[in-house]
Amino acid sequence: MTGEPSRTSVRGQRADACRNHERIIRAAGVLLAEHPGATMEELTAATGLGRTTVYRHFHTREQLVGEVYQDAFTGARQVFVAAQLTECPLGELVERAVTATMEAVQAYPVLVNGPGLDVAVGGGLPHDYADCLEPLRLALARGQAAGILNPALPSRWLAGTLLDDCSGAARFSTELREAGQDPRRLVGEAFVRAWSAR
Repeated sequence: MTGEPSRTSVRGQRADACRNHERIIRAAGVLLAEHPGATMEELTAATGLGRTTVYRHFHTREQLVGEVYQDAFTGARQVFVAAQLTECPLGELVERAVTATMEAVQAYPVLVNGPGLDVAVGGGLPHDYADCLEPLRLALARGQAAGILNPALPSRWLAGTLLDDCSGAARFSTELREAGQDPRRLVGEAFVRAWSAR
């Protein structure tokens, strides 16, 4: 996964306009991961493009933030599906799930915010976020059915927990590596230790 935007709505645009659109989405995703409340001016500055160019693509902050999250949810789902989590050998399930989740968070940094501060208004999980996690949820439910993970826990909660754990490991991966720790291995071991079927 290259971290390229999932190309949600740039059809019909010139090549340079498409590149600018993708650049805006990427830059905004990185900034929103660190500063979820970033203003439109801060998001514009992060792109390195002019204000007029950014506003030509996104008229409001809400429109930009919404597309950043939609792009991340779509891209993360593609990462989870490509990992073939529901078809892999059970002995590889947790390792593959952790690897795919780490890849998704690294490609779409805004996932560290879960459904997002602006997106999760009203108390429920946005449909797009739940849909994004569905391949991961199905894989973890498979692990529950096989006795690897605790079957009493909601599989969607396990998927969200794994995303949170991988988000923390991705954010602090440099420090973990400097401490001699492999972030993926550390998350996998901690996840199984915490949520295994005992």
